Amino acid sequence: MNLSSIRARALSLIIFVLVCAGASIAQVTLRTETASVGRLELVVYPFTANGDGEFIGELPTQLSELVKGDLAYSGFFNLVDPSDLPPDTTIQVKKVGGTYDTLMTFSGSAAARVRGTVSVQWDKSVASIAIFQPPLRDPIHISDFTFQADKARDAAHEIAAWITRMLTGEEGSFLSQIAFVVKTGQNKDLWIMDWDGANARSLTRDQTLNMSPTWAPDGKTLYFTSFRNGDADIYRYDLAAGKVKPFVQTPRTDSAPAVSLDGQWVAYGSSEAGNFEVYRIRPDGSQKTQLTFNSRDDTSPSWSPTGRELVFTSDRSGQPQIYVMDFDGVNARRLTGSGVYNETARWSPRGDLIAFCSRESDLYPKFQVFTVAPSGGRERRLTDGGNKFDCSWSPDGMKIVYTVSNEGRTSIWTMNWDSSSPRQLTFGLEASQPQWGPVVPFVTP
Repeated sequence: MNLSSIRARALSLIIFVLVCAGASIAQVTLRTETASVGRLELVVYPFTANGDGEFIGELPTQLSELVKGDLAYSGFFNLVDPSDLPPDTTIQVKKVGGTYDTLMTFSGSAAARVRGTVSVQWDKSVASIAIFQPPLRDPIHISDFTFQADKARDAAHEIAAWITRMLTGEEGSFLSQIAFVVKTGQNKDLWIMDWDGANARSLTRDQTLNMSPTWAPDGKTLYFTSFRNGDADIYRYDLAAGKVKPFVQTPRTDSAPAVSLDGQWVAYGSSEAGNFEVYRIRPDGSQKTQLTFNSRDDTSPSWSPTGRELVFTSDRSGQPQIYVMDFDGVNARRLTGSGVYNETARWSPRGDLIAFCSRESDLYPKFQVFTVAPSGGRERRLTDGGNKFDCSWSPDGMKIVYTVSNEGRTSIWTMNWDSSSPRQLTFGLEASQPQWGPVVPFVTP
């Protein structure tokens, strides 16, 4: 497959959206459907030192291994070991005058190649990365990345994101983070970690219950539910300032916030009217609107990528099931047709799938992760064994993060959208309720 066909397959689909009551016109990009994204073969050679190799030390090897790990984990590539390639063949043509001109170097594999060199100066390190596409001899992409030696992991995420963008047109999730909840004794606090589980650290230490984190699309703010004032209200956490401010406070329970992709609305569940209903509100606290009016409970909303619809949980049929409604609360329709308890539905950023957690029957009282198309139809179970719940999509729609509960202990895992390559991210923590954030430069609390 040549480079142009790879790019053509990965071109984004542009959709114009959102002319709703009280809403500004916005444009949202929906990428290709998840199932159409194939894996590309890729060769990453060990990075080499440019300069005094003894002074540079193990940094080139460390950096290339981190980049390889990111690319293999991303779901976009099948990495080929350089030692598995046949020997290169140099094709030369004799020119007029008796000289030879090298036309191409080709090993018999069309896999793109990545090579890198690393240099270290007194105040910075520089990685020079080149991408080659056989049978072309010269690199098709070259870029330099400047970083501090103790930030090699962050640099690797940047490099992997650039490689993915150059070869597929996709952004990947390398520069994203995951918010989650850690239980310590009777308390629950907000934590955050890199997309691959590294650099886990706490945000709150409040001696109370903090739950259900969700991200603003700029990656700078977390909305979450907290009992810090006695009952459940919704708060905002400013990651840069490390400060918490109240957002929605009523005498009843306010929970499960979800921010629209354009950042213009926050949907949430509240029992302000007696039973749980779904509301929406502007981030500045204005234009609060009740969207559902039902004698049963409606809660746990999630926005579609276009912002024109919401998926939510309702027990209006007698058991908790997944429903979809328009932005203004009308045209509600039941999406799931099976399972005795379905909850925490989350819309893929690509728009083509909705993930949710379901207990299939009372005879099998374990929750598992499922997907279904927004139009309904066959529900596909992705997990098995134990309890799997609290699902959330990566910003590129290629992965799902979720909670696993085994023998009373919880941990956070990820898998590809098709259930392949499950991977545990947290160890030694009572971790749950993961929510994947957007692709943005890292904010260090």
